[in-house]
Amino acid sequence: MMPYLTVGMPAYNEAENLPRNVPRLGAKLDELGVSHEIVIVDDGSGDATGQVALELARGDERVRVCRHAENRGIGAGFMTAARAARGEFFIIIPADLALDLDQLPRYLDAARDADVVVGQSTARTDYSAVRRLVSWGNVFLIRALFRMPQRQFNYVSMYRTRILQETDIRYTGSALFYAEILVKARDRGYRLCTVDIAYVPRAGGRQTGARPGLVLRTARDLLHFRLTYRGRPRA
Repeated sequence: MMPYLTVGMPAYNEAENLPRNVPRLGAKLDELGVSHEIVIVDDGSGDATGQVALELARGDERVRVCRHAENRGIGAGFMTAARAARGEFFIIIPADLALDLDQLPRYLDAARDADVVVGQSTARTDYSAVRRLVSWGNVFLIRALFRMPQRQFNYVSMYRTRILQETDIRYTGSALFYAEILVKARDRGYRLCTVDIAYVPRAGGRQTGARPGLVLRTARDLLHFRLTYRGRPRA
């Protein structure tokens, strides 16, 4: 019997987080009565992430592992997990659990009447002024160019798995791929809904979304997408 939910978990140098957070996630889904699998994607880690992931998989048949020979980024990790998914629905949850697990019922409840549940987070208090400006500009352009009503495009969303497996997603090298999925899903007639989700600030590390290289790559991809995409913006 195939699981209802596949959780994709891209992991880059997450050897410390995985042993703690994978069991926590599994326990929460069991508590919610959700049949599930967890697909860990070791994204070319330089630490023991791959070994730890394999040990977790040996201890729980619902945990599976995919590996990248080199670091390929969040977009590639997302799609590797999505292609391997067996569940009816698919969601990405980072290895550091940058999502309050008590918010999962919001996604699960909304998915009863939708094909894509778009998470829209509350105020991101740990964002710098530059990061907020970049985020605002990205959202403004996507809404204007593709007539999308959502207020955010790159937070945690939950998807009917076949959408990801049947859609050609091209822009995994930049942050645009989240919006690309939503635009193409909408234009193929899938039902999108939004849910408000409490934002969890990063426990460590730093935000990378405002790096000049990533911003420029995303802007380039956004322009290319608009010029080459055959779907028409909706009024």
